[in-house]
Amino acid sequence: MIINYIEKITWDILRKLNIKSAKDIVINEIVTCLGVNLAEIDMDDEISGFFVIKDGVPVIRVNNKQHPARRNFTIAHELGHFVLHKDSIMFVDKEVMLLRDNVSKTGEKLKEREANAFAASLLMPQIFLETEIEKLVSDPRHTPVKYLADIFKVSELAMSIRLTNLDYNIGYF
Repeated sequence: MIINYIEKITWDILRKLNIKSAKDIVINEIVTCLGVNLAEIDMDDEISGFFVIKDGVPVIRVNNKQHPARRNFTIAHELGHFVLHKDSIMFVDKEVMLLRDNVSKTGEKLKEREANAFAASLLMPQIFLETEIEKLVSDPRHTPVKYLADIFKVSELAMSIRLTNLDYNIGYF
């Protein structure tokens, strides 16, 4: 199964970088450790980011106008393109394509879904989620999804999708 393959790849990356908990996941540092040039730049509002190999150098650019949680996911998504699809020339992601297009029959959209799965797995590893879910306590100020999204520095939507994909039912989504 593709998802298990992606989970293994992301876990290997986290292990090699000695990342042992959710608080240790700093996507900018992961990208740098993997030899990818990263910068946040001005882009049109509808573009979240892109990955390209230029003169043999892998490059990720992310829209600096977007929310930090959105940027984290975009960076991880584009890193997924590098790790999974680096033999291709270039990918440009528009926000409407990310996380919202779960059914696709074209090869390009399959690559987008794979990059989304990579980003989710890298930013919200199942083993770290299990640890944090065990710590959950009833708190009327925060839903479980908001609590977990804050810990993993992702959006509530990204966290909800990840929890659903892992078959967790921890309460209100």
